[in-house]
Amino acid sequence: MQLKLPLFPKETKLFNSSFGLFSNGGTVFYLHCGQPVGMHDEEDHNSFRHKIASFIELGLCTQSEVVSTLHVSPDSIRRCCKQYRQDGEAAFFAPDKRKGKSHKMLPAVLQRVQARLNEGKSVIPLLRKKA
Repeated sequence: MQLKLPLFPKETKLFNSSFGLFSNGGTVFYLHCGQPVGMHDEEDHNSFRHKIASFIELGLCTQSEVVSTLHVSPDSIRRCCKQYRQDGEAAFFAPDKRKGKSHKMLPAVLQRVQARLNEGKSVIPLLRKKA
């Protein structure tokens, strides 16, 4: 009797007949024809996006197979693939280039704002002065 190959662990979620993933001990393993081709920590979302986009671009699976198997948004998979095509691996692991400000209410400002609120006055002029 001859075994039909490829063989996958029983916990494997198959994208198609030759490619799937399974999780073991906090690590996600990607298998092609039963052989590991990639891995990352379960909590590492950037690595997940990178691996999925690269496997789609390599033709190991399709976007629709990923969406139906992992129950993720088609838009998120489409964005990951677009990022991978445009910027490669750096899109997922480079530092964030967005420039923004974090507006914090320091204790002194918070006291002044609370005092104006207690008086029933608007705090908008006070906050505009700080900006």
